[in-house]
Formats: sequence, structure tokens, C-alpha cells
Amino acid sequence: MERELEFPFERDRYRHELEAREGDVCLVRRVNLVTGSTHWEVVIVQHRGAETTPRGVEYPAREVYPGNEEWGEHGWTYTTRAEADARMAREAPHHPRRAPQGAG
Repeated sequence: MERELEFPFERDRYRHELEAREGDVCLVRRVNLVTGSTHWEVVIVQHRGAETTPRGVEYPAREVYPGNEEWGEHGWTYTTRAEADARMAREAPHHPRRAPQGAG
């Protein structure tokens, strides 16, 4: 089974908190752990099959947060919740939740 993306999580001095999910589209509140400032991200969950890295680290089939190189195509940042809600409303109908994938 594919491992679901888990919230909340911390990365790059931000706490990522799931506000809503429709299909594979997530509305995420992102809080700066240093300043406390908040912004919102709308992301399309990415799906990765099971893999082993060249160094031998094994990863199961899983959902992942889009990387920086995918921003603008699978992720967007907004300073207001209203803007994030509007993007979520546009994206959600086009990205139903994918069926879980097997581990390999």
C-alpha cells in the first residue's frame, strides 16, 4: 500500500499543517517557526513508487509534497487564505484522489 502524506510536519524552519484536502489537492497552512508569520500553500500530492537509492536506502510507495522544481505546476504559495481557497477550488475538480499503489 502507498503511504499517505502525513501532517503536520516541519521542514526548512516551517510547520506545515493540513487545513483541507480534496482528492489529491491539499490546502496547507505554513507557519514560520522563527517569526510566526503564516502563509498558505496549495499542493497537488505527488505519487512515488517504491524505490532504493544508490546508497541502499529503501523507500516504500508513498505520497510526497511537491519539490521546489515543481512549484508553479504542482504547488502555489499565497499570502491570504482567500487566494489559496480560490486556487484549491480551481484545482480540486481536476485531481481526484488516486487509488493507493502497491509497494512494488
